[in-house]
Amino acid sequence: MRATWLVCALSFGCGGEPPGAADTRRAVEVHLDDFAAYDRWARRLGLADSAFRSEAALAEAAFAPLRQEEDVIAAWLIREGPDARSLRSPDGAPPPPGSGWVTIQTEGLGALDAQRAPIGDERATFIRRSRPTQGDATLHVIVAYRPRSSR
Repeated sequence: MRATWLVCALSFGCGGEPPGAADTRRAVEVHLDDFAAYDRWARRLGLADSAFRSEAALAEAAFAPLRQEEDVIAAWLIREGPDARSLRSPDGAPPPPGSGWVTIQTEGLGALDAQRAPIGDERATFIRRSRPTQGDATLHVIVAYRPRSSR
């Protein structure tokens, strides 16, 4: 999937690209197909726990597609609203960044939020897609990727 990009910073408006936006856009582009596939998986799962006997089983299913991905440093699924919950992989991953996100418009996935930020000793590309899900909730799918050149 080739993406068409428009970049707007939430705090800067669309008057111009914020510093580093072009680098963030390029960093996202190399991971976009992988993120799109995982986003589809996570949304089908929807953090609906009725099919799982435990939180551990739900997390195992939720992050199964990422386990063999060398580029993935960490991932989070955060459901806000009724039946709020969050999952993270690995278990010891810190929370995702709270601010500094840049909104990137893609042809296939619509608006995504992204940023380049450290996680542990690595610099990562964070991609977040937030969309409504069942039960009047919002599901945030967030993945932190290593730069491809570091493999």
